[in-house]
Amino acid sequence: MEHFYLSRTQKTDKKPLTIGITGIFGSGKTTVAGIFGREGIPVISCDAIVHRLLKKKNILGKIRKLFGESVFEGGMLDRRKMGKLIFSSSSKRIALEKMLHPHVFKEIEKRKLDYAGKSDIIVIEVPLLFETKSEILFDKTVVVSSSPKEIKERLKGKFSEEEVAERWNNQLPLSEKEKKADYIIRNSNDKSAGRQVHLLIEKLKSEIISG
Repeated sequence: MEHFYLSRTQKTDKKPLTIGITGIFGSGKTTVAGIFGREGIPVISCDAIVHRLLKKKNILGKIRKLFGESVFEGGMLDRRKMGKLIFSSSSKRIALEKMLHPHVFKEIEKRKLDYAGKSDIIVIEVPLLFETKSEILFDKTVVVSSSPKEIKERLKGKFSEEEVAERWNNQLPLSEKEKKADYIIRNSNDKSAGRQVHLLIEKLKSEIISG
């Protein structure tokens, strides 16, 4: 029995369909986005965009103004240190988001235009999709869901339970994200998630044809 299901219906006539993928920290957003990619669907990753932004001199200069040298090591930005700082201080996290998000969403719009006419579906992985109220930018939204136990096991050895809890505390609860989503993918293992993604793609393609 598959866990993939429709949580609410939202008709759209837009082409290509833009699908926003989100979930809580550790739920497997990147894994599921990668499955879409292997199915031939273009994928845009907000994390990848942020990673590139954090290498730019003008962005690094703004981060120094925001946080000082405490998040740098040997002149290089230490993302782990910055993560600990922003997840322990909501004001610093919000300041960083206000600085980065305009650049991120500008890049998303550019990439969407690049893919227009080349694919009927585009997937965008957005960790804070509902928190930033950016669901209005997408035709459909997908929440990747895993149990806390599965997530902690998945992240074991990479993040402490305290670090995981800090990140969860700075996000909407998974139950709220699921209520807001058009679709939910239960990510218990790659094989099951792969079947659910395949079914979802087929459903979306059929909607495009019938719409």
